[in-house]
Amino acid sequence: MTEWKGVLNKVSFGVDVGGTFTDFVVFNHETKKYSLGKRLSTPENPSKGILAGVQDLLELLNIPASAIEHVIHGTTMVANKIIERKGAKVGLISTEGFRDNLELGREQRYDMYDLFIRRAEPLVPRYLRRTIFERVDWEGNTLRPIKIDQLDSISELFTKEGVQAVAISLMHSYRNPEHEQKIRDHLKRLNPDLYVSISSEVSPEVREHQRTSTTVTNAYVQPVVDLYLNDLQQGFKELGSKGTIYIMLSGGGVTTVDVATSVPVRMVESGPAAGAIAGSYYGKLRNEENVVSFDMGGTTAKICLINNNVPSTTSEIEVAREHRFKKGSGLILKVPSIEMIEIGAGGGSIAHLDSMGLLKIGPESAGADPGPVSYGLGGTSPTVTDADLVLGFLNPEYFLGGEMQLDATKAGEIIKQTIGDPLNLDAVQAAQGVNEVVNENMASAARVYAAEQGVDIRKYAMVAFGGAGPVHAYKVAKLLGIPRVICPLGAGVMSSVGMLVAPKSFDFVQSYISRVDSLDWDYLDSMYSAMESHAKDILTSAGVPISDIILTRSADMRYVGQGFEISVPIPEGSFKGGKSDQFTSAFNTTYENLFKRYLTHVPVEAITWRLKASEPTPMPQLLFDIPTPETKNGRVKGTRPIYMSEKASFEDVPVYDRYALEPGFEFAGPALVEEKESTVYAGPDCKCTVDEQLNLIMEIVYK
Repeated sequence: MTEWKGVLNKVSFGVDVGGTFTDFVVFNHETKKYSLGKRLSTPENPSKGILAGVQDLLELLNIPASAIEHVIHGTTMVANKIIERKGAKVGLISTEGFRDNLELGREQRYDMYDLFIRRAEPLVPRYLRRTIFERVDWEGNTLRPIKIDQLDSISELFTKEGVQAVAISLMHSYRNPEHEQKIRDHLKRLNPDLYVSISSEVSPEVREHQRTSTTVTNAYVQPVVDLYLNDLQQGFKELGSKGTIYIMLSGGGVTTVDVATSVPVRMVESGPAAGAIAGSYYGKLRNEENVVSFDMGGTTAKICLINNNVPSTTSEIEVAREHRFKKGSGLILKVPSIEMIEIGAGGGSIAHLDSMGLLKIGPESAGADPGPVSYGLGGTSPTVTDADLVLGFLNPEYFLGGEMQLDATKAGEIIKQTIGDPLNLDAVQAAQGVNEVVNENMASAARVYAAEQGVDIRKYAMVAFGGAGPVHAYKVAKLLGIPRVICPLGAGVMSSVGMLVAPKSFDFVQSYISRVDSLDWDYLDSMYSAMESHAKDILTSAGVPISDIILTRSADMRYVGQGFEISVPIPEGSFKGGKSDQFTSAFNTTYENLFKRYLTHVPVEAITWRLKASEPTPMPQLLFDIPTPETKNGRVKGTRPIYMSEKASFEDVPVYDRYALEPGFEFAGPALVEEKESTVYAGPDCKCTVDEQLNLIMEIVYK
């Protein structure tokens, strides 16, 4: 590193590891400015790419590693380990009679007409699924005392088979965790190096299949995550940093490495969650309450609906689907998460012809290794990026700011050979087909998602980011009827910005099933008291002053006899004396808002109780350390021919230097706007403006 001189300014890093690229943002606490970086991911060892990228930025900015105050990290690694089945060897201990819980699932077919339906294989093979004599009822009463001596032979089997981690999931342990705790303690005495996950801590919720699946998945990735995060911490120490590393969670909050290591299953969607947080942040900056977050990276596109500046959330997600876009075909996890849809439509998504000769995009991706054909790194399959290059939307000399050269000739040849020739199309026509199909795939998914949420997506603005997002945003917005697209400066690395504007937070959950008019209010008080005490311990350990901690309560409730619940806000404070009327009223109000009616003759019951602990959401002013413009005179770098589908021909359009566009500058499409991490395409019916935060606002004029 170059010799550092001057006053030590503290900096913070946001690092997002994706399937193709790793994105970086650095915030200088003294100048209040952000600097950006992007490099290819290193899938074989993600920490290698992170440390190399951090070191490059430190050298570029002439800042020592000792100036790093903290690093906030999000990654798709946990999801990838599950999908690729590269986690630890896991054993499962369950209640006698429930050995095949993972296999039975929810006894539902995700496709009733598929005679050859395939389910996601359990992460634990049957010979490593063992049972123990014990039983607790739904109220937490012990029906059968545990026979702890049975564990000796189970432990012996696990040791013999090389089991690294054990999941324990007993019937109704969410009400009484004593038996699970005894099993864990006994196993740890027999084998201190064993990783043990118990369902009463990982997912203390009703519904044993989902709880067991979540606990098994936690055990499956825990040794891998522990090693990875330890290596990452050690790598930063070797760089000379004493800063704290924080981890982004699927729910959109940030927590410590220790907490993330204990429940790594909550990191499954940590990278995409940061993108939704960034979308919410930019919506607030623009006073747009309702926005569509559109994050198109190298491997997938993620879309999230943000209402009243709050991203949609869910308490249940799926990973490792046998059919990527068929709900129910994957592993079910009870994990607090930001709700979004994922489409196999990234820059690296592979274009191919199916068995019927139809053009399809993804879900397979070329990733970072070997990457698209145009990267020249050994890729042999045409991708969305290759098509964008052939159509002129990307500058082969300015990809990643010129750090990487793209080969347009090779991209055109492979597209013609693989797609064009079988369909009797030339390279440009085939590339245009790829472009249209991928855009329609994303728009179709967004339409269905909005319909499921009961909203009119035409009343939303779009926040477009990710390396490929701004290139495709105009056409996707046009297909959806969205009137306005916001493209932030540095859109290619916006997920990492989301990490620096995400609050430190954690979600707690506890199932306690009862009709509202029969609740044990003292028990409910003690339950929330325990959750709130734990919440304060976690957040204060992450550096949040106790006076800044915000506690938000909610309950999953339903009418007696229903099979699904809705989330209902409930008040703070003590419940002594009873709150049944207040709870019922809150439920009816929420129910009516969702379904336009409520029932007065059916009692209400509560299933699961939730607590979200958070610090206030940061709202920093974004001041970017803008690179020197490429253009010395004016804002236009030149012109470039791009394929205009409206005219079915190439047309020269102006290419603007993003770093030369000042607040208030206006121009009309068609045009391209280039920056290091991404390129914006504005269509012929766009009016574009640069706002005070240097966001590029595209207003689409519909006739």
